[in-house]
Amino acid sequence: MKKVIGIVLAALFLTTGIAAATDFTLSGSYYARGQYHDNVGGLLDDAEAFGVYDHELSVDATWQIDDSTKVFARFEMRDENWGMLGSGSENGNVGGDNDDNIVVERVWGAHTFAATGGTLTVGLMAGGAWATSFFDNGYDAYRIKYVQPTAVGTLIGIIQKSAEGGFATALDDDRTDVDAYMLAMVTKAGPVKIMPLFVFVDHEVLDANAWQFHLAATGTFGAVSFEAEGDYVSYDSDFGAQSDADIFGIYGKVSFNAGPATIGVLGAWGSYDDDEGVAFSYGDDFEAGGAMIIGDDMELVGPDLGAGLLVAATVSFAVTDELTIGGYVGYWTADSDWVNDVYGAGNDDAEAFEISATGSYAITANLTYSLGLGWADLDIDGLDNEDALQAFHKLSFSF
Repeated sequence: MKKVIGIVLAALFLTTGIAAATDFTLSGSYYARGQYHDNVGGLLDDAEAFGVYDHELSVDATWQIDDSTKVFARFEMRDENWGMLGSGSENGNVGGDNDDNIVVERVWGAHTFAATGGTLTVGLMAGGAWATSFFDNGYDAYRIKYVQPTAVGTLIGIIQKSAEGGFATALDDDRTDVDAYMLAMVTKAGPVKIMPLFVFVDHEVLDANAWQFHLAATGTFGAVSFEAEGDYVSYDSDFGAQSDADIFGIYGKVSFNAGPATIGVLGAWGSYDDDEGVAFSYGDDFEAGGAMIIGDDMELVGPDLGAGLLVAATVSFAVTDELTIGGYVGYWTADSDWVNDVYGAGNDDAEAFEISATGSYAITANLTYSLGLGWADLDIDGLDNEDALQAFHKLSFSF
């Protein structure tokens, strides 16, 4: 399979200027990164620190057939830790075979209808994200999506095939499928953008479904900008721990732009349904609002933090046109019922604190060097653990 894809990619590069009726463009990025980890999960008493290098190449190919029709594909190559054999890849779509190192992450086609101005997109595209990064868990999704501009805003309808559970001889058996249906809108009220989203997930194999409602808003008023989001999920099932759980979370951030400096203050809260034992997670892509360790490597509640309150402050300062430095300070405290259920009766408190700093320097318009250092402390009743430390430096190329 790798050889076949390699030949196809080579043909794409070599025949860029051949197709007369189609404009073909390539863009992408590559990075190489070195990392140092010391108990970044936060739970160990005597962690063994280690260093690792990794890299990844991502290539986007676009075939612009005409002004209203195009096909897009994204190829990811060698998403891996250097020198690690077998299952060294960090990408879940790449198997343990070290020869299996090229993935077609996205492939979709889109057409805009002249009569309505609406755009139909079909294929494998980005999913799991809406509005802000709060509650986002980005993934690749098979979708049919239609986007229609109207006088009051943009309407979006999506049908998603999350899982096809049929067999080769019984693909018409939908009893093991997972399908999702989404209806969204993007509209404005003055300088404020408002983005509601409804989601219904039909999980046939578990005889279960989930309703989701997301409401987000962003806006800018002079030097002050904000973003906010609220999310509610209701499970309905006769199977498993999430049988009738209801969870929700809220997030808000206000930023002040003072010339070369931008200062932000944010807060997030996630609920915990102690009857069903289900916690609201802030989401894998949120990373505790910009943290290096808590909510990224320190995944205590699902793929992030959650089931409690997070407050944080961020700062970014453009020293020169090429040099930017940043900082993060964050504190999280957990819902006592969640701590009691996860870490045992009598344990009621869990909290995490992080201080981290980053910097980046644009060597050229297409080459950037960045580095960062973070320290975090996790304190949980009944747990004897040490502090967490992480550092990285990274060279990023774009084309």
